[in-house]
Amino acid sequence: MKHALSIFLIVLLVSCGSSDKEQEYASKNYNVYMRGNLAGKHSSSLDAEGFYVYSFEYNDRGRGPEIEEKIRLNDQGSIAALEISGVNYLKDTISEVFNYSEEKASWKSTSEEGNAASDGNPFYASVNGTLGDTELLVRKLLASPNHAVELLPSGTVKIENIEDIEVKNKTLRLLEITGFGLVPSYLWLDENDRVFASVSSWLTIIEEENAELTEQLLQIQTEKENAFFKSLAQELTETPNGAVVIKNVNLFDSNSGEILPNRTVVVNANTIEAILNNNEPLPSGATIIDGTNKTLLPGLFDNHCHVQKEDGLLHLAAGVTSIRDMANSMELVEMKKEFDTNTNIGPRVVTMAGFIDQKGPFAGPGLTITNVDEGIKAIQDFKDNGYHQIKLYSSIDPAWVKPLAKKAHDLDLKLSGHIPAHMLAEDAIKDGFDEIQHVNMLVLNFLSDTIDTRTPLRFSAVAEHAHALDLKGEEFKSFVTLLKDKGIEIDPTVSIFEGMFTTKAGEPDPQFEAVLDRLPIQLQRGFYSGGLPIPKGKEQQFKDSFQKLLDIIYELHINGVTIIPGTDATPGFALHKELENYVRAGIPANEVLQLATITSAKNTSTDDRLGSIEKGKLADLILVDGNPLENISDIRRVVLTIKDGKIFNPKSLYESLGIKHFE
Repeated sequence: MKHALSIFLIVLLVSCGSSDKEQEYASKNYNVYMRGNLAGKHSSSLDAEGFYVYSFEYNDRGRGPEIEEKIRLNDQGSIAALEISGVNYLKDTISEVFNYSEEKASWKSTSEEGNAASDGNPFYASVNGTLGDTELLVRKLLASPNHAVELLPSGTVKIENIEDIEVKNKTLRLLEITGFGLVPSYLWLDENDRVFASVSSWLTIIEEENAELTEQLLQIQTEKENAFFKSLAQELTETPNGAVVIKNVNLFDSNSGEILPNRTVVVNANTIEAILNNNEPLPSGATIIDGTNKTLLPGLFDNHCHVQKEDGLLHLAAGVTSIRDMANSMELVEMKKEFDTNTNIGPRVVTMAGFIDQKGPFAGPGLTITNVDEGIKAIQDFKDNGYHQIKLYSSIDPAWVKPLAKKAHDLDLKLSGHIPAHMLAEDAIKDGFDEIQHVNMLVLNFLSDTIDTRTPLRFSAVAEHAHALDLKGEEFKSFVTLLKDKGIEIDPTVSIFEGMFTTKAGEPDPQFEAVLDRLPIQLQRGFYSGGLPIPKGKEQQFKDSFQKLLDIIYELHINGVTIIPGTDATPGFALHKELENYVRAGIPANEVLQLATITSAKNTSTDDRLGSIEKGKLADLILVDGNPLENISDIRRVVLTIKDGKIFNPKSLYESLGIKHFE
């Protein structure tokens, strides 16, 4: 789910262009792959009435859009009429229309409505569009001055670079496009300026007859992306020449959970050299940073990520200096090296979890197996490649959990994951789980093992029934005792369920509501798509179920079960919301900050060097304008991040992505 943002950016490459080649617009079919597994289809055609017709669908573990789209262009190559219908990623019904006539553009979708005066040249960027929109957009861009076009409702999109590349006796064009996402997007065209492929390590759409070229295209594209991020790293990293002193600062002691006022912290190279009282002498020639009225904390941990190259800037801007990656492609090892060497700005990847699921229609996007022996081999391979943990997924046969857990434990690897379908959490724990991802998996323990949790029922059943769970009853209390006695850690990712359970299309996602006005407009629009389809009359019931998830977290915490804050969502911003929600649940702010620092460091066996501000530990520090112990939302006000002794200005990091810093 983390990659909800990455998928959104791909789908948002939308809108219009050029109609002079309509006679050449032959029907085309594409395959959609998730992590290399065939997941869906995309098709494009031109009907007898001159409408461009697109169909797009894919299956992501029971989720995924099914979209039908029709577009008619005007004589300027912009959209004159558009109709979209179907369901979105969470299977809620969507509809969208756009019309231009008599110098007025108007649009309406399930999440927004608007109009504007127009001469017909700016083109509409749809909320729910397909890759077909991208193709029409590109044709217009190629014919436009400076390869730039204004958008409706607002913004400008531009082709920054075009490169012809020979691939398998084909001349393809690789386009670098800016104006939609936080970083450049890339698109491959054929010799007729038709879409050939849109590739990424997560989601790829490519001509069905040329799918074998995916890896080659991705390798070429990755080289372009690496050069972009390396350039940003050189521009935005400050490597101090000598000691750095943060003086007169309120220091958060994560071991005690208290503020130590009026301290001075000395950093030399990548190490905390000293913690001084304000009256002690400072090293000569040091860089001085005034910490007056600010709080210095250890760098934060996000314990549930699926990191991509573009995520690193967002993490450090938000004060997240360490992460656990809970499932990724094998390129994770290379990304970790890039972050460690600062050829790409990003956090420490302190845990790499190898993902394993059973092959089948609801298998997750990653390594799949068909028997226990394959699983045992996969665990060994992950260990040999430096992984620290194994994550099992929903399709795994419950009978396989015990032997897979034994293999993981024999190799000194943790075992965690989703609770497999037709298995209860308490049984997974008894068979060897060390940790559970997502708080909904705990609620399912009290429903039924007949629920097929490979499907979105793992969300909707919880939304329907969690509100009725008795947290003072013996069944729940016995379960909490089991968690504590077995030392089970819980990675709740509770904030992803707030928008899912409590919002409808047109309402802002609570996870990002506090920062929406800081984001580029095209990204803002995507956070109004709503959550699960909520049956009429059950709105309060679904909201009460989300509150019960918060209540569960509180009960776990006060009963000594370890909570490790993670997000599975947009880097940085989502962790701030997760911490706010823990305080909302009733956990004191200082204890929440301990969870995000020293507790997380202990969980990842890095507390000898991370998680607290102590002499001799690594210099991973954040300076906050405010006091998050008094107001947890002050954690959003990061003004300085130090990772491995290197200094980063969050304002500059955000601005490099087109995001405003806090005011």
